Amino acid sequence: MNNFFKKKRKYLYLITPPELLTKKLPLKNYLIVLNLVLKTKKIKFLQLRLKNKTKKKILYSLKKISVICKKNKTILFINDYIDNQFLKFCDGIHLGQKDISKNKIKIILKKKKYLGITCHNSKLFAKQAINFNPNYISFGSFFETKTKNVKHKADVKNINWFKKNFKLPCAAIGGINLENCNKILKTKCDLIAVSSGVWNYKNGPIEAVNKFYKILNN
Repeated sequence: MNNFFKKKRKYLYLITPPELLTKKLPLKNYLIVLNLVLKTKKIKFLQLRLKNKTKKKILYSLKKISVICKKNKTILFINDYIDNQFLKFCDGIHLGQKDISKNKIKIILKKKKYLGITCHNSKLFAKQAINFNPNYISFGSFFETKTKNVKHKADVKNINWFKKNFKLPCAAIGGINLENCNKILKTKCDLIAVSSGVWNYKNGPIEAVNKFYKILNN
């Protein structure tokens, strides 16, 4: 993935909403919105993150979403799943700390898929992650978020330390929105990972994406 980055450029890394596959947000409805968002051509990366759903439902969602991503030239990651049936329909895998194993990473790299690794707020985790040759690592959570329970609070100091010592791309994640992103944007962070800050934006996700794009490309 490193080849996709341009120096001094930041990218919006969009994560699917936690409401996906619920009565509030059926897949059919979400696919329509997702297509409109990706048609803006302002989303380089998308991560499918689904918790507490069956593999069958997640795989079906991945297949449908992958079609839209390919059409709009968006790089698609899935959170944690490395089965061959999943790897067929995504470009990369994002692994949390509890999901990391040498065997999993060997499979991901063998299949020539991109790899992202969660490092929370830990220098140790970041140093360990480097040994797995990921395409990026992420720090978070930076703010309170309803997307997941916040157990690890990150700070811009994590990003500054990492970018000072490593050339690898770095992502910031957790509760980031248009109102609170300025502090992170002042760092050398490469990816701004956002979920609710786009999908639940008061004026709609497309306007949120357009505003993030303008901010990131100033």
